[in-house]
Amino acid sequence: MRPLLERLRGARRIEWFAALVLLALLALALTGSRLANPANDGKSDLERRLEGILSRIDGVGQVSVMITVDGEGKPIGAVIVDRELEGVRPALELQAAVRTLLDIDGSRVRVIGRQDSYRGGME
Repeated sequence: MRPLLERLRGARRIEWFAALVLLALLALALTGSRLANPANDGKSDLERRLEGILSRIDGVGQVSVMITVDGEGKPIGAVIVDRELEGVRPALELQAAVRTLLDIDGSRVRVIGRQDSYRGGME
């Protein structure tokens, strides 16, 4: 411990500056992922990709997607919300697309629209 203190006392300004720069770079590296995506809304990459694909379906507006996964990360259910959704046909298209893309049963996909909610499997 004593040799370290002696080295710190004898350090020149350039060494202090270099140490400070290294600490700053380390701090940036540790927080880099948060800085790269400051608007991280807790959505997974898969949810974002699904939102982009589903919003391209005819009769569908801007959608929000939430996927539930099991302990191994395999999708087991999904909820899709579209406030602009009107009618059964676009809702069924959304449900079919999510069933296909996630390879899950239709009864595990819920599409919620403006006036009603549509559930796969038609209970």
